[in-house]
Amino acid sequence: MSGTSFDSPEKIQVISVLNKLSSQSGGVTRVSLSRAKSLALSGYTSIIATVEFDNALPKSVSELLADERLGANVGVLNFFEYYGAVSHDDKVIESISEHFVNNKASVVTRHSRYIGITGFRSNEYLDLGGRVFARETVSAEGNIIGFQLDMPGKGAKNFLTRDDAYTHWLDELSEHGDCTVFIADASTKSDAVSKVSSEKARKVLTLHGNHLASPYVFGSPVKNMAAKIIDNARFCDALVLLTNAQAADIARQFPRLDNLSVIPNSVGNSGRHFPSRSGVRFAVVSRLETVKNVELIVRAFNGALSKNPNLSLDIWGHGSREPQLRKMIEGYGIVDQVHLKGYANPVSSVFLEARASLSASVSEGFGLSILESMSFGCPVISLSSNYGPVELVEDGVNGYLVNNEQAMSERILRLAEDVHGYAEMSRAGIKTADKYSPDKITAKWVDLISSLSDPTYSPKATLRSNPLIAEFSSIGGNIIVKNLGEEISAYRRLQVVRVDRSKLINDKACLIASGVYDIHSVHVAPDGRLLIKIAQGGNEYKGVIPKGSVTFRLLS
Repeated sequence: MSGTSFDSPEKIQVISVLNKLSSQSGGVTRVSLSRAKSLALSGYTSIIATVEFDNALPKSVSELLADERLGANVGVLNFFEYYGAVSHDDKVIESISEHFVNNKASVVTRHSRYIGITGFRSNEYLDLGGRVFARETVSAEGNIIGFQLDMPGKGAKNFLTRDDAYTHWLDELSEHGDCTVFIADASTKSDAVSKVSSEKARKVLTLHGNHLASPYVFGSPVKNMAAKIIDNARFCDALVLLTNAQAADIARQFPRLDNLSVIPNSVGNSGRHFPSRSGVRFAVVSRLETVKNVELIVRAFNGALSKNPNLSLDIWGHGSREPQLRKMIEGYGIVDQVHLKGYANPVSSVFLEARASLSASVSEGFGLSILESMSFGCPVISLSSNYGPVELVEDGVNGYLVNNEQAMSERILRLAEDVHGYAEMSRAGIKTADKYSPDKITAKWVDLISSLSDPTYSPKATLRSNPLIAEFSSIGGNIIVKNLGEEISAYRRLQVVRVDRSKLINDKACLIASGVYDIHSVHVAPDGRLLIKIAQGGNEYKGVIPKGSVTFRLLS
């Protein structure tokens, strides 16, 4: 098992929700693993819950346990492995730890088949006995348009989306603790976490990146995913941000959001024993994606090499920009000085040997690799960008902030040559990293969890309107009602209770099925009527809705 058995009758569970867990995963996974480990040592039932089907998960758990990135007292659960085991065992779950993922083989297999000539696909998930316990229908465009769980003795339970099934699972997990705090580390799982309705649950969303699009400063458009998280935060108990500057910007832009907390990422104490460093080797530890802007670093380093050909640069990481970077390095003729090294584990060996690390992200929520670099006495030269670099790097003290590649080239040359200034900068970086030690950051999480689990705390309750009916006909997929007399922004979902298909428009009936849908948009007509559009997994309904055909409730 990936953790010990937790059977205390009175316990607080803290469950971090991720899409996948892999030994090759990047910063968000590292943060989640570190936090889960620290919270387990603080006495909580600490669990990482993953939701995607992943046959390699047992192997990943084994690897993460072996190098101690996954704490021995941290449990790992997976949606498919959990229900596959429940289906096969066919017994009441007495302890949640019964279904922690261990280092044995997966208990689930998946079979896929196409449905006729529709282009639709059916995925079936089988337990060890070959019983189908879950199935989903996938459209020709790759969207999941229906999901079903079928547990022995309980009958089939149908969901409109897989996220709805995830929410059902999280509600079920919450019953194994006196209080369960869910932390949505995966940005795409803010919907699933925010819709948990158990009275025992507390819901915490996180923003691991800059919420703003280009040019990434206050007043810029908000990124779609970040906008979804911020909107969902209205229905949760806390939204955790990484920097004070980002919290200030969000509070200024969304003044009605009153549940913001600032808890930075932590970095471990390296022991402060540093070997002699190379004076000419520099490093990058980053995903090789467009937003990380590694091309600027290569151009800057090429400029520095023209003045000091003894310099070298190791670029650690993988990503979609790797082929372009390789071509760029070859084009400059610097393949002997600039090397693409792949995944770095552990990063400590990189930062212990490098003269300095380089970062050029145009947008950075925090910059964990910046802090990790400083913790090993390795100064950072970073592009000046919101939010992490400008909060972590004090220009000329623990590193350098630059605005372009020419300035980065100059700082690379300066750090390679300035022995006295380098030593001062190295010590200052260690001092900065000490402010973000695991003990100090864990204490902030403990404070938040303690406040949310206090018996006097009143969690965000699910709001439900009185039953309503479509009061006007629509040929464009709108559910039209008179003004509600209350703030509709308090709601984000619509539960279709009943559909009367005897009511028609031009011989066409409403084709919506009963269930809970997202409110896609609300338009207020000049006469005050509300035109409500609903969606399933992002696909909005565009058919007819005859007057009186749909009975529904609004849900938060």
